[in-house]
Amino acid sequence: MSDEESKLISRLTKEYGRIHSISTRQLKEELSSFGLDTRGTVLVLQKRLKEHYRRVQSSTHPQIAIWHRKNPHSHYAIIDFEATCDENLPETDFMHEIIEVPVVLVSTATAEIIDIFHEYVKPKMCPVLSPFCKKLTGINQTVINQSRSFVEVWKDLEKWIEDKRAPSETDTNNENEVIKSLCFVTDGPWDFKKFLAKECRYNNMDFPSMCVQFCNLRRRFCNYYGVKRVNIEGMLKNLGQEFDGTPHSGISDSRNIANIVCTMVRDGAVLDNNEVVDVSSIYTA
Repeated sequence: MSDEESKLISRLTKEYGRIHSISTRQLKEELSSFGLDTRGTVLVLQKRLKEHYRRVQSSTHPQIAIWHRKNPHSHYAIIDFEATCDENLPETDFMHEIIEVPVVLVSTATAEIIDIFHEYVKPKMCPVLSPFCKKLTGINQTVINQSRSFVEVWKDLEKWIEDKRAPSETDTNNENEVIKSLCFVTDGPWDFKKFLAKECRYNNMDFPSMCVQFCNLRRRFCNYYGVKRVNIEGMLKNLGQEFDGTPHSGISDSRNIANIVCTMVRDGAVLDNNEVVDVSSIYTA
């Protein structure tokens, strides 16, 4: 490490110490003076302010690579499936089938939602929803009866993504809408490791290669802000935000997860793959 790097680290360490010593009011005042978000718990506010000073050092000393955290992804695809369920059957024995596929696309360049894919799915084995499932998800039987199979919907999703990877010459999408590198983000490991894995087994389809690795947001959120692991509502509460929409609605959950992701990107977080699906176990389970 060079003398210049050592001096910068020492300077930043002192700044971090100062940030931890000031009051919540002072944190908010300092964040406000920089035009930064003043919502959130003390731990979130401290992390946000420390990241601001790290960015300042990065911009004023571009020759020192240690300060640069380049996001390897151009976009995040937030997905939160809803699946069939029944309160009268044990969770371990129930054959969950996906009934809602919502994907919210976030640009890492702008930290904004830029597009949404949303389809309902007609279950293959148990096409009639239980009263509990309808009440929990807000999805009615008429919607399910008019929906297509999971295989058909998933093919449409793959095409939707592929079209954004290689837009046609006549496509008017701006640069921020062209997918160069995509990372899927879920609230925990269950959407891919449980629900998507089961659907692939039920339909004798290959597990999608683009979903083998993904970002478990709960894990990344608690590691980044130094808070205990919580659910969607808990993450929003830490950020000083409220849930918008209906809990357990796939599209509402996905939008709220996307709002969390956008806030984290603005706060300087890099969300990367931290979970891997064991594809070999899917078809032997």
